Amino acid sequence: MKVISVEGVSKKFILAHDRPRNLADAARGMFRRKQREDFWALKDVSFEVEQGEALGIIGHNGAGKSTMLKLLTRIMDPTKGHIRTRGRVSALIEVGAGFHPEMTGRENVYLNGSIIGMSQREIAAKFDEIVAFAELEKFIDTPVKRYSSGMYARLGFAVAAHVDPEILIVDEVLSVGDSGFQQKCIERMRSVKRGGTTIVFVSHNLNAVTLLCTRALGLWRGKVFSDAVPAEVAAQYRNLMSEGILQDAVTAERPTADIIPDVVVTKLESLTPSGEWQVFLGDPWTVRLHYLARRRVAEPSFSLRFVSSDGTVLAHPSTTEYEQSRDVEGSGFVDFRADYVPMVPGRYTLEARIWDATGVMPYDLGLCHAELVVAERPVKDSAGVRATNTSLIRLAGNWVWPD
Repeated sequence: MKVISVEGVSKKFILAHDRPRNLADAARGMFRRKQREDFWALKDVSFEVEQGEALGIIGHNGAGKSTMLKLLTRIMDPTKGHIRTRGRVSALIEVGAGFHPEMTGRENVYLNGSIIGMSQREIAAKFDEIVAFAELEKFIDTPVKRYSSGMYARLGFAVAAHVDPEILIVDEVLSVGDSGFQQKCIERMRSVKRGGTTIVFVSHNLNAVTLLCTRALGLWRGKVFSDAVPAEVAAQYRNLMSEGILQDAVTAERPTADIIPDVVVTKLESLTPSGEWQVFLGDPWTVRLHYLARRRVAEPSFSLRFVSSDGTVLAHPSTTEYEQSRDVEGSGFVDFRADYVPMVPGRYTLEARIWDATGVMPYDLGLCHAELVVAERPVKDSAGVRATNTSLIRLAGNWVWPD
């Protein structure tokens, strides 16, 4: 049975290009013709989702993913086309959406639960389970204005995931949680999926989409470029990036350029003698992040995520953690030099990410990926290196900027 039907959906926004800088500009603007531009965030998108199916939606920043989710949840209406959903929809598409900052976590559980369709009796019956899942027992009677973004996300997801919806919609907001909580969220979504819930999941984490979803939809500049099994869509997505289309998107004329982040990673490079993405357990290794900043950005936080085949984040070195952040502008690169590779032999995904100096606002959530192979050297003894795949570790090494 089809529970989601999207037919020829397009969404247009009006972009203004004459913002007043001061009161005098605003006064003069009253007698000037406004400069406006049509921007189509989605263009003729069609797809259907069967009951119990898990659909992942992937694409670059500005591809239309979050716009699609807001249309599915009726936050916005399409400019063209039709969307039909069948059953109760629970959504987590924005950190803290529906929370009142002055109210406590306890009060916001009841408020948020009511907003997404739970009765007071349902909320009371599941309250302890929700709080335990969010790991916020000590802070549940604290006003949420004192919560970190991660605490917001944990509580918001916990409520959304315990509403027993027919359709669960989750956006990339889970990226603000730590690796342990992200893994728990994936397990929870697997559990509700086994119970027959339909899931629509937007993420830049291609491993998570591949593990959780039975199907993936790839969006590029508002259009569908692929609708197939997750591994196939992920491969096509990586091919788009490796062919230089990301760079083309960054330098494209408006309106596309208006939705491209101020700074993105354009390429990942393995600085091994052969340039290949294979390293040996215990050996030193350097990975180079090439970036492009459309304007001067103050001390963005560049980071790498080492993700195992089961979706676990093993290491997450960042320029902020190593106190090596600096302002960037134009094109350039920064290296992460690991003293040795401690991961056990196997295949890993390496994701490059960029956040603002506060670590709250993302610029780039993993557009560039690379497949890393860690091998065990048959001759050289690496017994002195403790290999681990069990918890988040701090890699011995350093970030190095060019002179």
